Amino acid sequence: MQLDFNLLIPLLGAAFVLVGIYIRMGNMKQVYWKSRRSMFGYIPLGLVFILVGYYTTFSSQAPYVFYAYIALLVILVVLTVYVSSRPPDFIKPTWIKWIEKHPNKIQKAMRIEADVDDEWKERVTSEAGVDAWAKELARKLPKKK
Repeated sequence: MQLDFNLLIPLLGAAFVLVGIYIRMGNMKQVYWKSRRSMFGYIPLGLVFILVGYYTTFSSQAPYVFYAYIALLVILVVLTVYVSSRPPDFIKPTWIKWIEKHPNKIQKAMRIEADVDDEWKERVTSEAGVDAWAKELARKLPKKK
């Protein structure tokens, strides 16, 4: 059985899009601590893969159609890089916005604690829970003199 890459690549792209939507809905919270920003690029990256799967189809079209296709690919690649490196707030799930309101040293302590146990998932179900967690971690951090 031979794999058809013109079908396989768009399916891979669809998987990226679906995982990106699932993450955007606030699920797979553990991915946030592991990948940080790169997870936000899953949706545009998936669209890139979907379009790449149609390269053969578009390459046989009129030049202006093919150039438009290439331009769209370039735009999506740039968007993927941008969203992965500097995700806009509207892309981030609410619980991440709550975490990012706190200083970097608190966020770092949260990341360390999230690696130790899964208790943190219950702490990010509300803004008050995140704030309480941040206060608890702030008390544990060494004080500057």
